[in-house]
Amino acid sequence: MKTTLMKALGMLALGLMTGGAQADWNRGGPAYTQTRHQSQQIDARQDRQAERIRTARRTGQLTRSELRALMNEQHEIRAMERRFRADGVIKPREYRHLDRALDTASRHIRAEAHDRQARSAYGHPSRFN
Repeated sequence: MKTTLMKALGMLALGLMTGGAQADWNRGGPAYTQTRHQSQQIDARQDRQAERIRTARRTGQLTRSELRALMNEQHEIRAMERRFRADGVIKPREYRHLDRALDTASRHIRAEAHDRQARSAYGHPSRFN
């Protein structure tokens, strides 16, 4: 009876260790999916912001220096994203950092596009300023 109990406990322990190893192995799956989803969200926001900048430039709402500053900010955000992705996973803290940087960039785009400064056409100041 003692040996039967020992065998049962041994099998139980072996099953728990195997299940733990499988759970650890499978844990990479959902994290990868979540990271991929977060990456898609970040990329989509960056694309929308780039389009907002292009539209503001095309309509004359941005001066050259404003455009340059906004594009540099977008470049810095992309570099930050590349650094965070270097290990293959964007951690929750890194995602929040990127999210805040994109929020700040969005506010900057809005402020620069609506500050009533317009680029001058052919060297002539805008009559609407």
